[in-house]
Amino acid sequence: MRKAGKISQEKLAELAGLHPTFISDIERGKSNAGILTYYQVAKALNVPLSELVKVPTGKIDKKTEAQIAEMAMLVRKLPKAKQVIFFSVLKGLLTGLESIEGK
Repeated sequence: MRKAGKISQEKLAELAGLHPTFISDIERGKSNAGILTYYQVAKALNVPLSELVKVPTGKIDKKTEAQIAEMAMLVRKLPKAKQVIFFSVLKGLLTGLESIEGK
């Protein structure tokens, strides 16, 4: 997108508030960027963030979607300390499930 817009790495870095070397490293796959960095780049290029970051979408049936919504509602009602515990346990559970699927 940068090249298509005929913008130099230096100009993009200036517009995004980043270092030119960092832009170069990202483009060459030498450095990973966080979502905030991608947001800054998208804003500098005047394109939606979704143009830079493609998030895979999986098919979820309506029942599963409803269960996820219900769980989100329940978690929102928890005190912050319990939310932290919940997400820690959930992350461990998901990691365990991934390792089982990998076997």
